[in-house]
Amino acid sequence: MAPEQQIRITSLCGSLFVFQRRRTSPKGSDITFWRMAFGQDSGGFFNKDGRISSVYKSTSRDVDLVHCTSAVDIKTRQKVPCILLRQRKKASQGFKYMLYSLDGSTSGKLHVELVLPFEIDDHVLIFRGPTLVWTHEDRVFYTSSELGGVVEVPVRLNVNFIGELPLCQRRIGILGLEKQSAGEAARGNKVLLYLLEDGRTFGEMCLLPEAYSSVVRCMTVLSAKEADGLLRSTVLAATCRKQLVRFENGLPEDVCVLPYEHPRSIRIVHVGDGGCIITVVFDHGNVCAVWKDSFKIAACWTGVSDLLVDDFVGCGSEQILLLFEDAAKEVLGEFLLTDLCGVHYSCGRAESEDLNQSDPAQENVVLTVKALDSRLQSGLAFLQELQRDLGVKERVLQQSVTALADLVSDREHVPPLPQQEGLVCLWDEESEEEEEQYVPNEKMQMETEERPPEVRRFWHRVVGESLILGVLFTPNTDTGQDPHGPSQSRSEENVTASVLLEPSGGVAASVVQSQSKTLLYPELLSAAGLDPPAAKRSRMPAGGSEAHGPPQLAVLTVTDLTPLLTSSRVTCSILLHSPTSKPGPAVHQCGRVSLDMKDVLQGTLQPRLLTDCSIDSDESREDLLSLLAAFEPWLFLIQSPEHTVVDVSVWLVDRLGAQPVGVSPQYLLIKSTQPSSALLFHWQPCGPFRALLRVHGSGQFAVLRFLDSLCEFLPASHNIQPLRSSARQGGSQDPASFLRREIQTIKEGVASLLRDGQDGQRFGGGTWRDSASPDRLHRCREEWQREQERSSRVLHPLVDASQYRRLVDSLIQKQLDGDIAALVEAQNSKG
Repeated sequence: MAPEQQIRITSLCGSLFVFQRRRTSPKGSDITFWRMAFGQDSGGFFNKDGRISSVYKSTSRDVDLVHCTSAVDIKTRQKVPCILLRQRKKASQGFKYMLYSLDGSTSGKLHVELVLPFEIDDHVLIFRGPTLVWTHEDRVFYTSSELGGVVEVPVRLNVNFIGELPLCQRRIGILGLEKQSAGEAARGNKVLLYLLEDGRTFGEMCLLPEAYSSVVRCMTVLSAKEADGLLRSTVLAATCRKQLVRFENGLPEDVCVLPYEHPRSIRIVHVGDGGCIITVVFDHGNVCAVWKDSFKIAACWTGVSDLLVDDFVGCGSEQILLLFEDAAKEVLGEFLLTDLCGVHYSCGRAESEDLNQSDPAQENVVLTVKALDSRLQSGLAFLQELQRDLGVKERVLQQSVTALADLVSDREHVPPLPQQEGLVCLWDEESEEEEEQYVPNEKMQMETEERPPEVRRFWHRVVGESLILGVLFTPNTDTGQDPHGPSQSRSEENVTASVLLEPSGGVAASVVQSQSKTLLYPELLSAAGLDPPAAKRSRMPAGGSEAHGPPQLAVLTVTDLTPLLTSSRVTCSILLHSPTSKPGPAVHQCGRVSLDMKDVLQGTLQPRLLTDCSIDSDESREDLLSLLAAFEPWLFLIQSPEHTVVDVSVWLVDRLGAQPVGVSPQYLLIKSTQPSSALLFHWQPCGPFRALLRVHGSGQFAVLRFLDSLCEFLPASHNIQPLRSSARQGGSQDPASFLRREIQTIKEGVASLLRDGQDGQRFGGGTWRDSASPDRLHRCREEWQREQERSSRVLHPLVDASQYRRLVDSLIQKQLDGDIAALVEAQNSKG
């Protein structure tokens, strides 16, 4: 670059910010900038604002551009371009440094101004704040507008790394070899990580082993999590021995041989289809790209003057922008824009000049991965089918052995019901079923309606200061109603539970104040997608795939734990309230729970899911339902009108350490020994430009801290808006969903009424064709008259009054819920 001008470039939100220093006089300088965007039609960059603005101008001092990057301004909570300027003082050999950020698109904002007796050039960084950090003679200094002065780190380090650690609260970490004083030199030096904000230190291979500290030249921290006073991390480091090493919790895991020497920096690029590329920048203009999954070289380039990473084409993923050394000294005269997958734009360079040293297998890595993924999914489905067949065989063998043992012992063998086995009879029983269905018995219906739901089991958990009591039950479907109709669904939702404190120590029995929620019990993962064979599907009754049996529901009761612990041991009874045809619900006792003060204090009643969420067991399902009942739900709408919404679930797993729940993988859990710090997430994309994020937490502080990290992660094009969460888990509060439910209620209710009102008799027996005798002819005429009467009843059906009332009540309730949702949405839009 010519001495008269100097150029620095940084990127933000898909745009390039070009800073230029020009000499206006022998002693004067002018710092200007302009913003450039990429045009896919032209295949080049253009001035987006159509103007050039000035940041700083001096007629008597020469000003240099030291460093520029993008950082978060904590006052505005927005990421802004920042630039550090240097000015030589006249009277002394000191240097004046000025840190500016772009306030808007036309002016600069001064954050820090200081005078130093020495010159800083390469070892300077700008972080969140903006905070300026630099090194000089094994000492680290930092300053910001909040501090108001220069602060020196009290620990002297031979620095290997300075950067932000991806913790929940992002911290600036300094890693290096601690220099001991003369009296402590015999102990030897040790690797130390120093946190700038609070002064804490970590040692003992928290990021790197001590043996690697002398050979590492640059590194980046992919993930970090503080647990039990230790730092769990994933680190990428480039050494002076042409190696790229991945470390897990301070131990080397994988190594890739690099093609060049003298590495300088490492950048991570999140490309399309969930892929990830590691870029390593070397001295002398060399750059190489490494696939993160396979840890193999993907491509190499030479003659590179700068490397930038951003979403320049606006496709929702990042691309690599390589700026090459231009003999004509033009800004962006030669560049290459690519993501090594599908985006490729080049300017001023021939295709043959881009040196690609990838292996033959790596050239088609995307197609290979997709093909292997399809084969893996197919093999997994085949394996699941074999497992289901094996389970059926084992069950048949077990039943055969039981029947044989009963036969030898002269005991009466009671075969299991077909409904319990999930089977459908293969012989013809339609006539008998129709006779039982269309000959109603009012007394029998009254008795079956009074039967309580079938309780499978109950459990109890302690989450924080709350006691959760759960009851797993199966709704009755032998009431003559459609087991999946609207009236049945409403009766399931109206089942509640309460807690009765039994008398002890002269204290009378009392009902404890509590809240109830009804949730669907998570199904077995091996049973997901279980469809019957085609031969059986043709014999299945109305309801199709629902013929496997009614869904299992769980009633969760949440109550305050503190009033119950009045003594060392208390006993509670769980009461189940189910709706009946009579006024008031029917109350049934499900079980008793004995609470010991010692078990509560030792934490034995806490959900094990908080420490290990990979177990697939009934206990883990109970833990998940208990957390959903105890935690308060928040619902957020994330939308981006111009770009594809980023996948927040990937960020939750990679950066925050969330793990999928084994019994229900659509939920992600941030594990913690303290329930107040645990968070449960459910990510639901609603199209390419919007998605719903449901957050379950026990306190607002943990949710606010998570939202702070989420806002830092989301690009500026994304908008996050809180929505009112549903009172029932899994429900939705938008009016469209309520209209769908109302239409579904009408369709299912009317179909159930018409099906119950039809006559099972059909015309014809076929006997009148065999003979033309007068008796058979007379019976045929009577049969034909009955068929005419039945056809008339079908055209003008008569329905049961009680079922019709239940349908009307259910429809009115759905309409009321829809009206409330419409009012809530109107209020939110006005606010």
